[in-house]
Amino acid sequence: MAISFPDTRQHLDELAVNFLWRQWSSIGVAGGARSSDTWMIDPEALVLATSRYGRHDPRLMDESLDWLARNGLRINVLRLRSLDQAWPGVADGRVLAAISGILGKQSVLRKWRDLGQPASSDAEPEPLFYSAKGGYLPVLGEPDPTFQAAGLLRGAVEHRGMSKAPDARVSGNLIFLLRSLFGVNARAEIFAWLLVHGSGNPTAIARDTGYFFKSVQLTLNELEESCQILSSRQGREKIYRVPADSWHFLLAPHGSAKDERVFPVWLDWMPVFAILTRLSETLAIPGLDEKSESFQAIKFRDALESLQPAIDRVAVAHGWRTTPDLRGAGLIQSLLADLDSLLD
Repeated sequence: MAISFPDTRQHLDELAVNFLWRQWSSIGVAGGARSSDTWMIDPEALVLATSRYGRHDPRLMDESLDWLARNGLRINVLRLRSLDQAWPGVADGRVLAAISGILGKQSVLRKWRDLGQPASSDAEPEPLFYSAKGGYLPVLGEPDPTFQAAGLLRGAVEHRGMSKAPDARVSGNLIFLLRSLFGVNARAEIFAWLLVHGSGNPTAIARDTGYFFKSVQLTLNELEESCQILSSRQGREKIYRVPADSWHFLLAPHGSAKDERVFPVWLDWMPVFAILTRLSETLAIPGLDEKSESFQAIKFRDALESLQPAIDRVAVAHGWRTTPDLRGAGLIQSLLADLDSLLD
């Protein structure tokens, strides 16, 4: 079956935008439908992905900026930097630089300064927002100076002040609840990982949380002294675990039954966004739909090979059907089906 590359790319962009809206709405952004997703939200991955896909939805971009202006201290900026470096291409460096410039004006958010990569001084600025019909949306009014300095043109940024703090009673907001308890640091992610997975080793925890192995190991050793994290040896490996039943009260709204207290599902979101971005970029290659099937197959094969580490990471937690032996349209359709089942 023939595939329309422009339509497929538009579908991917819409899929990403709708998913990001659900996640932002879950943590307190105004105007969106509350999510019933069972996934745990990764705030830093959410910010990085929105810097790219927010360009397809001005309201998503502005409402996320409004939330960050009020709740920026809830974001682990050091982890955000680390994830941005580990997964190049997911974030739009110019948008991230503009967000950094806007938030960094507040003295309490000075950690946000110097993020991203603004356009070079000799580059011609381009409009920030894309049109669904192709090209860009027109820039209304005088360009915002912070975005313009990053190489992007848009109207003035105005915060509506409608965003709220994350609701700790929402299962997917577990990381915010734990950051309120432990602080905005590695302890919150590590404890969340153990609550969701039950047990694991420092290597797996470091891989999934985006922290260095040594930092994870030191934090686990400190947490173990609280007697709330236990450990055992399996061969040469040390396995850590949390008695999760003792912590279900964290998720229980007043009056809910014990069997309703379910921790969210952990998924490493940066590989997912990397897959979305690389596939979308491949579909956007000029004239690709007019090239021969062999040329198209080469381009998608290259994309799949570069994405295989990311696909392997996601497949651990979610049953991907895409395999390396697929070709052409079958490969694209399989990737789309996997992404649809995950994000829709």
